[in-house]
Amino acid sequence: MADCAVLAARVANDVLGKEITLPVSHAATIRAQARQVDELKDDYAVRVAAPIDGQPVLLIGRGQSCHIGVMCWIAHEWWVLHANQSFGFVTRERLRDLTRLHFKVEGFYQWL
Repeated sequence: MADCAVLAARVANDVLGKEITLPVSHAATIRAQARQVDELKDDYAVRVAAPIDGQPVLLIGRGQSCHIGVMCWIAHEWWVLHANQSFGFVTRERLRDLTRLHFKVEGFYQWL
């Protein structure tokens, strides 16, 4: 699985019991997916002040909203589970490392 929105929806469904159904016209390219996530975020989730275990986080890369991950509280530290399309697999990174090296947090969210 290398699609960040599909991963986030699957975690919501499988772990949280939330029925998240992505649009039928799911975007195919990385840029189109990022645009679609940004355009639809308010239809699926509400922004919250702080991370919540199992809930989505939107990330900014290269100055634009581009990626969705899932917040995970592991060993007293926040991690982000996300599908890295460039690498073609799912990975988990410490939030502090992800934001220091690659991304900025656009916002933490909770599924509706």
